[in-house]
Amino acid sequence: MTRWARNRTDWYPLLDICGLRGCLIADRDGVYDPGTPNGRLLLGLKGSISELELHTVRSRLTAGLLAKAERGELAVMLPIGLMRDPSGVVVKDPDMAVQGRLGLVFQLFLQLRSVAKVTRALTSVTSNCHVEVGMAI
Repeated sequence: MTRWARNRTDWYPLLDICGLRGCLIADRDGVYDPGTPNGRLLLGLKGSISELELHTVRSRLTAGLLAKAERGELAVMLPIGLMRDPSGVVVKDPDMAVQGRLGLVFQLFLQLRSVAKVTRALTSVTSNCHVEVGMAI
């Protein structure tokens, strides 16, 4: 019951169906009949409280992430071509092959001005083994 109650769009239709079919809903605190006004009231309150708890938890998690970011301690997954050195500083991947391929992608984008065109050019590389702008991979 607690998990269903966290989402209002799922919870109230469930209460309606259970009330029409005469099904009971239970949690750790008791058994409720959504077909009665008292049961419907209690289940509605429990649903609202569960939704508020979920909002509170999300807000606290977001506040924690923001606090970490402000302190400079938020470590997120880095995109391809970047890595962290032992001290945690973000640097380019030392592998020259990786740097070369990323440079090619950005150079193609500057020339072609479209991600779709860059994708087509790089896709054609796999069949032709060269890029139209004359750079080898």
